Amino acid sequence: MASSYAETQSRAAIRSLVKQYRLSNATISIAAQNIDSERLVYRYGEDRLMIPASNEKIFTAIAALTVLPKTFKFETKVLYNKSKYSNGVLDDNLYIDFSGDPSLTGAQIYQLLLKINQYGINKVTGNIIIVASKFSGDYIPDGWSKSDAKYCYAAPASTLNMNKNCSVIKLIKKLGSSYTTVEKISNASNIAIKNKATVQSSHGGKKCTFRINMNDDNVLYLSGCLPEKKEFYLNLAIANPALKTLDTIKDFIQKIGITCTGNIIIGNLPKTPLNQLTSICSEPIGELITHMLHKSNNLYAESIARTVGYKIYGIGSTEISVKAMKNIIAKYYKLKTNGRLVMKDGSGLSHGNCVTPAFMVELLSGVYKSAIDKGFYSYLPSRNIKGLAGKIRAKTGTLKGISTLSGYLYTNKNHIISFSIMLSNLGNNQRTKARILQNKVLKVFYKYL
Repeated sequence: MASSYAETQSRAAIRSLVKQYRLSNATISIAAQNIDSERLVYRYGEDRLMIPASNEKIFTAIAALTVLPKTFKFETKVLYNKSKYSNGVLDDNLYIDFSGDPSLTGAQIYQLLLKINQYGINKVTGNIIIVASKFSGDYIPDGWSKSDAKYCYAAPASTLNMNKNCSVIKLIKKLGSSYTTVEKISNASNIAIKNKATVQSSHGGKKCTFRINMNDDNVLYLSGCLPEKKEFYLNLAIANPALKTLDTIKDFIQKIGITCTGNIIIGNLPKTPLNQLTSICSEPIGELITHMLHKSNNLYAESIARTVGYKIYGIGSTEISVKAMKNIIAKYYKLKTNGRLVMKDGSGLSHGNCVTPAFMVELLSGVYKSAIDKGFYSYLPSRNIKGLAGKIRAKTGTLKGISTLSGYLYTNKNHIISFSIMLSNLGNNQRTKARILQNKVLKVFYKYL
């Protein structure tokens, strides 16, 4: 049969590539499925549980597109009791209801608060209550590396997301000294910095480790040594983004000139109905998913995943979110997840995530034939491989020792296949080789399948 010949040729070519790129010691699992026939046309360790890294975002995107309407937007609302307002004074509480919008910026929050004043409220006799009820539970999902959690790419998701929950500072070496000074570059207000970091001379003795720690009060401690250099930029995750946003709102309220005789606090909405004064919305969910997949943005992924959990169960914790996403995949795409899919987060930063390549391609095939096909397929990044331009839509994934690639390929035989190529146990210098191998495997699939 032509198909078995094609598979034999594919297997021989890929075996040769593994030897050529000296990846024999890596764990490699591959699956490819013809979407029309639903037949696995290539398999190698396809039922082996592998760490997907950012391929996890595929599940988050599929779950969100399946249960959230295309028109869904994150909305941040200002609410009040209109009957308690008169002549510039609100004789009651004012509520600002956040939704976990991962794209929300400090500038947008300022404009939202400015509208309160522009609409005539210049004094609040009650409290200004910041409502942060959508997300709950621990900021850091199970299986995240402690070292990762310090940096922007692993910023925690909060109902009170602002400026990507990321702060940028610069350390500058003092003239004539080994000590450093701190310059706040971006989103660093209301962060106290205790800096004892020094720059180690290239002629120095034993190695000195540089240490970063930010506590739940958003106090940043810097100590130890940096290599000899004039300046260093640090892109750091904010440990307590809710506190950071709350403090920023307090600053903005004072700057705008709204008097609050009560307190500005985090609280809940009352049971009685409220009137909406103003609001600000994110881009539609499709735009946010595109950003999540193309930029591999972990904050967007975790925020969207928690939103799915809140949508299904009314709870936006990581644990409930992954439960919701697994159930959505099982219910809508008729796939058994037991022993084939283990989810710990929505982004792929957790080393506890696992999936078999066979499961991944079955899901991708099912989605391609589903109601969300055109949306999901178009949101996946194009992979630019010479000779295959316009033929591939796929998501990469990378963690230490891990390299994954899953998506769709239009072959030379006018077939559409779903594929998943996952490698683990890679050496420090093998990541580039793994990516080259993945590209070469796709060329083999394009030629033979």
